[in-house]
Amino acid sequence: MERPVKDGILYVQHCKFGKRSWRKMRAQLFAASPSGVARMEKFDVRDDGTALEKTSLRRCARRVIRLSDCVSVGPAGTESCPKATAAFYLTTTEKSYVLAAEQRDEWIAQLCQLAFQGAKEMTQSSARTQPSPAVPMEENSLYSSWQDLTEFPVLVVRTDAATRCGLHGHYLLSALPQSLTLKDPQSRQPLLTWPYPFLRKFGQDQTIFSFEAGRRSDSGEGTFTFSTPRAPELSRAVAAAIACQQQQGKDAPDP
Repeated sequence: MERPVKDGILYVQHCKFGKRSWRKMRAQLFAASPSGVARMEKFDVRDDGTALEKTSLRRCARRVIRLSDCVSVGPAGTESCPKATAAFYLTTTEKSYVLAAEQRDEWIAQLCQLAFQGAKEMTQSSARTQPSPAVPMEENSLYSSWQDLTEFPVLVVRTDAATRCGLHGHYLLSALPQSLTLKDPQSRQPLLTWPYPFLRKFGQDQTIFSFEAGRRSDSGEGTFTFSTPRAPELSRAVAAAIACQQQQGKDAPDP
C-alpha cells in the first residue's frame, strides 16, 4: 500500500463572478512508484474542518494532480490568505492553482522534489555517460535558468482581440529582450510576437497581466489579458526589458 510522503491541510482558492474564496482540503503527496505516478491527491474535509478518516477517504471525491504535468511551483506573496497560512502557486499544463498552507515552504520544497527530481536524475544520468572534463568544475550557486526568468505559464482571459486571434486556454508568455512572445505550451513554438515598441500600455493586478497592442503588431490592435499567479513578476520582466531597450537607444552613437 502506498504511503504519502506528505499529508496535511491545504486551502484552494476559487474565483467565481470575480470574487475569490478559499476551500479547505486535505492533500496528500505521493512519490512515483510501481503502484502509481507522482501526484497530489486532494480530498474534501468535514464541515467542522476536521480531516476525514482513512476509511472515509476511499468514499469521498478525490481530485488528482499529476506532478509530471507540473510546469512551475513557487510562493505567491500577494494573496489574502486564511489565518496563519501563506500562499503559493502550482501551475500545470492544464490549470493554474493558488494554494495556501501553514507550512508553505515545506509544501513547495516537497512538490519541487517530486515534480522535477525525475528530470534532474535523467540529466545527471546522461551526464555520467559523457567524458568528464579535464578541468575541475564547481556548481554556480547563483545560476538560474533563463527560461525560469522569462517564460510564464498563462491562461487566456477572453477579450475581443483574443477571440479575433483564436486564443483560448493555456500558453507560455515569454518576456524576451526585444518582444513579448506567446508560445505553445507543449512544443514551445512561437505563435504571436509583440515587439515592445508596438505596445501602447501594459500592467498587472495580482493574478492578471494585461497589455494593449498597437495596430502595427502582428495581432493588430486590441487588449490582451492573461491570468497567471506570476503576474507581478511578468510585469517587472517586461518593464525591465523596455528600460533596457530605452537605455540601448540612448547609448547608440548618432548617425
